This record gives sequence, C-alpha cells and structure tokens, in this order.
Amino acid sequence: METKSATLIVNCMNALGEGVQWNPADKKVYWTDIFGNTLWSCDEDGTSVSKLKLPAGLCAFAFTQDRMLAAFTDGLYWYDLAHETRKLIQLYQPDLPHTRMNDGGLDRQGRFVVGGIDEDGMRPITPIWNVEPNGISEIIQGVGCANSLVFSPDGQTLYFADTADTPIYAMDYDQTDGTASNKRLFADSNLGKPDGSCVDAEGGLWNARFGGASVQRFSANGAEDFRVTLPVPNVTCCCIGGSNMNRLFITTARLGMSDDSLASSPKAGGLFMCDLPYTGLPHGTFRT
Repeated sequence: METKSATLIVNCMNALGEGVQWNPADKKVYWTDIFGNTLWSCDEDGTSVSKLKLPAGLCAFAFTQDRMLAAFTDGLYWYDLAHETRKLIQLYQPDLPHTRMNDGGLDRQGRFVVGGIDEDGMRPITPIWNVEPNGISEIIQGVGCANSLVFSPDGQTLYFADTADTPIYAMDYDQTDGTASNKRLFADSNLGKPDGSCVDAEGGLWNARFGGASVQRFSANGAEDFRVTLPVPNVTCCCIGGSNMNRLFITTARLGMSDDSLASSPKAGGLFMCDLPYTGLPHGTFRT
C-alpha cells in the first residue's frame, strides 16, 4: 500500500474542522469549524485565508448560484454569504436536545443528503435526510453519528458510516426518487473510526480516520490501497480539488485532546493538503 504525508497549509487550530470542499466558482477551499461557529476559506496553497463568524455551528453545506444550503447544528437553513443572514427551512429533531446535524453531501443529481449525531452516547436515534427543492424525506433511520455520505461516480451507490462503529457501508441508490436500499459492508479499517469522505474519478473512497491520524483510500472493491498520514490524531473530513483536481484537502480537530496531546500534536485543528496520483470529481451544487 502506497503512503504519502500531508502538509499543514493553514494553522487554523479548529476545535472541530469539518465539511471541507473545493468551490471551482471562486477557486477556493471552504470548511467549517463546527464548535468555533466559523466558516473558513483559502486559496489552494493556503494563502488568502478568510474566516466568517456564524450565528451557530455549521456542520455541512452545499453551494447554489447565490447562497448556501447550510446544515447548522439545530437544522437546515438557507444562508446568504453576502448579507450574512439565514432563513430556516426545517429544524432537526427539535424534541431531542442531545442530537444535532452532522455530515452531508450532494448526490449526482444535486440533492443534499445529510445526517445527524446523538451527542449523548451516539445512540442510534437520528435520521439521514434527502433534501430536494420540493421537500425533505428520511432515507435512513437509526443512526448514531452519520458520516462519509458520498456517492460513487455513476451515482448508483451511496456510502455512509455510523461513527459509533468502524465499518463503512454501501447502499443501492435510486437516482430517480433519491431512496437507498440493500445496506451492505463496503470496507473496514483498524485505524481509528470513520469520519468524512470523498470519492475520486476511479471510484476510490477517501475516508478521514478520526483517532487514526490518516486518510485511508479504499478502492471500489473496498480494499485499502493508499494512505495519507498526518501528524495529528483526529482527522475529520477530506475533499479533492485545486486547479489540477488532484489535491487532497484535509480538516482536523482539537476536540477532546488533553493538554499533553495538544503539546505533542501542535498542528491539531489545522487544514492539511497532499497532492495525489488520482483525480477528483466536481463537488457540484444543490439543484434549485
């Protein structure tokens, strides 16, 4: 298995960096610090860093032509970057105070698939939503911590993980109605636990390993074949972008680390990058 090391490009010291994506419209990387209530961005080399203070924790997001579809901790909103205003679409489990929204991503038709987390023990009580312009449906139920919500290049397979456990699963995905079925094991690893993912043009899945100090690539058949190592333990999300669409951007977290751990991993919470021998896929925009 080939291994490469990632390089720190923004020493942002995020409490919980997440949701990283490459936006080709302005050629910038965007990511969120959920518990820092901040949206970050920079150029592909880590320069021109910008951070926007938000009214609440932002967990995952998707761009449209003129605004963001934003999964904040308490629910789904439209967020206007220019005016820094948000408009509620739907609250997420408002009767369960220990749950919040978490990871999300776009299918190949531009729907937003997003899940949640139970912060009181990761009990299997949260749903995964499929968001379309005309409504929201639940496509998976009983999840403790939804992560790795990405799609195969042809859009026919949905991948997801419940970070309460270690496996990554695959499901058949109906691109007509946005439903998922036939849950099965896709891959597993002994490197920490599965967090956010992205998929490359060859169908390989790149998964951030929380507690595993790495991003692990699984080939389309689920075999571990390429690994990017980091000098920090808690690796949270990744995307492929940049001008050549071969640069892996990686978010990390300081959350839950002791003073001794932070002293030995001073780059924790930073944004990292690694150039790959693989090409990524466009992230897409939410269809409106």
